[in-house]
Amino acid sequence: MTETRPTVLRARGITKRFGDREVLRGIDLDAARGDVVSILGGSGSGKSTFLRCLNLLELPDAGTIEIAGSPAPLAHDARGRARIANPRALNALRAKTAMVFQNFNLWSHMTVIDNIAAAPVHVHGMARAEAVARAHDLLDKVGMTGFAGHWPRQLSGGQQQRVAIARALATDPDLMLFDEPTSALDPERVREVLDLMRALAGEGRTMLIVTHEMAFARDVSSHVVHVRDGVIESMGPPALMFGPDASPVFRGFLSPP
Repeated sequence: MTETRPTVLRARGITKRFGDREVLRGIDLDAARGDVVSILGGSGSGKSTFLRCLNLLELPDAGTIEIAGSPAPLAHDARGRARIANPRALNALRAKTAMVFQNFNLWSHMTVIDNIAAAPVHVHGMARAEAVARAHDLLDKVGMTGFAGHWPRQLSGGQQQRVAIARALATDPDLMLFDEPTSALDPERVREVLDLMRALAGEGRTMLIVTHEMAFARDVSSHVVHVRDGVIESMGPPALMFGPDASPVFRGFLSPP
């Protein structure tokens, strides 16, 4: 009997407007535990906006989101404007996700160890000694042993991103969101971050990754999604998406004239 993996993400009809511009036009996407979903698309296609909608850094104008059984607490006023209906439920939703940003977004006023320990202590109520011990283990995991007392400004871009990944892992999230995690790195630093993400995928982490790294998406993903003009133009396993039966639009995206 085939084992059914639990659904970690269920998004339906996600729509987002900025003024008169409709950036997302009804996106549906599921991810089961252990899925690695690469989201590809051109600049302005809506892929990063979709990622930010999932943990409500952006509030979608329509649609529903559920992460590991927690529905997004969205409501709309009489004019159709989105709002958070229940701040406590928002915290519960965000406790199940972690996001790694393009530009690292480490807290500059905190040392490396405090960057990693902050969320377990202040969001999850973990004892500080336990959070610090876990943070040291995570620094070992991401190849940053010995950097606990450094400040973010003392680190290279690749080092900052590895600390950012350790910070994301500190709360043991159900869903990890990566928004172009290598695009701000020097070429020689890209591989070390991608290798770390490959290792996380091998652990069975559920990950949604907005990326321009096509070889990584082909080799690591369980599913590849092509977003174009705010909709999912095509999606499927890498063997399909990078093979001869891919949609002509996606093939054009991979090999522009």
